[in-house]
Amino acid sequence: MKGRQTGAATLFVTIIILALLTVIAAVSAKIGMFELKTSANTNRAKEAFHAAQGGLDFGAVNYLKDASWAGDSLEMPFLGPGASVSVSAVTGTNSVVLNAVGESVDTTGLARVEEKFARVPILDVGELPPLMANGNFPPTGSLSIITNPNGGGTGVPVSGWVEGGTKTGGASWQTCNVDEWLYEDQNADKVKSPQTDGFVLCNTCKCSQAINPICKAQDVSDADACPDIVVNTAGIPNVFQNLFGVHPGDSDSSGTDDWEELMEAIAKVKLANCTSLGPTSGDQFYSGGVATRLPLIWVEGNCTIPAGTEVGSYDSPFILFVHGDLTMSANSVFYGIALGFSDKYSNPPNAESNALEIRGGAVVYGVVLTTNTVTSPTGNYTLVYAEKLLEKISGGDDPFYELARYPGSWTDTK
Repeated sequence: MKGRQTGAATLFVTIIILALLTVIAAVSAKIGMFELKTSANTNRAKEAFHAAQGGLDFGAVNYLKDASWAGDSLEMPFLGPGASVSVSAVTGTNSVVLNAVGESVDTTGLARVEEKFARVPILDVGELPPLMANGNFPPTGSLSIITNPNGGGTGVPVSGWVEGGTKTGGASWQTCNVDEWLYEDQNADKVKSPQTDGFVLCNTCKCSQAINPICKAQDVSDADACPDIVVNTAGIPNVFQNLFGVHPGDSDSSGTDDWEELMEAIAKVKLANCTSLGPTSGDQFYSGGVATRLPLIWVEGNCTIPAGTEVGSYDSPFILFVHGDLTMSANSVFYGIALGFSDKYSNPPNAESNALEIRGGAVVYGVVLTTNTVTSPTGNYTLVYAEKLLEKISGGDDPFYELARYPGSWTDTK
């Protein structure tokens, strides 16, 4: 009798265990199905989200190319054969709000994202003076600077803007407007080359008026009383940042300096020196007299423009960015923006401070910029501000733009 009871108890326990295992298996299967569905839904949501984010990037690139772009729909084959996105654009005066709706591969997932962008000109050449230096400008020799008539604002001429203006040795230097430079005194008989836009080139003309005060901006109440070399010992904007809108000493999370990151993005021509530069160096950037890409040459190394050499032309000027010593030799002619970049703005700063030197007889049509001191400018050189030439470099009526995101404008509205 006792044996029969033991067998019955064993059978009962077995049945209970089997029942529990069945329940566990059923629950596990249900949990597994739930997790599979959740995972599938997550994947579809990610597919839709990435499609929508890709749509934002697609819309931003199209808006950068054409400010009137109103939106489009496209397939996203890299996500799958059925993934797609539609992008709509609401444009403002200088900005756009892009709204992108992305679908998953099976079209059951949907995501909507929105962000605001702006088209910002890469260059700002409007108020550049003929000379700008984040350091001392020791005027020596006999030089002429033809002023930017509106460099200090409408109708306020500026010939130079520097942090220091310590005059060393003997100097007979002048600043004047373009008409004085071309036609007053002995200039009237000099050889001139009129351009189709009305500007006149004259490699031998000089300012004849002995107007050469060095003015400290903080000591002058009337801007018209200081039309020449304006010195601001409290500091002027960094010339690189003033031109490109990026401070060179900043860096991203990887440690790359912002100046280098920007140059890598916008400079399509990079040289080790200036031996190959000549009159046709700027032609590669222009078609039919219009710049088709940013006319910028980056020289990573020392650059000496040989004596008697013309670099660029009035019809094809360019920006010469030199990360090294920049020397403009005697009787050379340069058309464009010459920017001597010093290592002192690297992060961390480099002990080497690259020099910018202009020698006797050199002529620059455009602007000379340096993030350091102008080293021993000597002889009889000329800096000529040429507004229309600078407009060619910046793209004229259709300037070169970069894309800027409005901070905090991205929203996920799925």
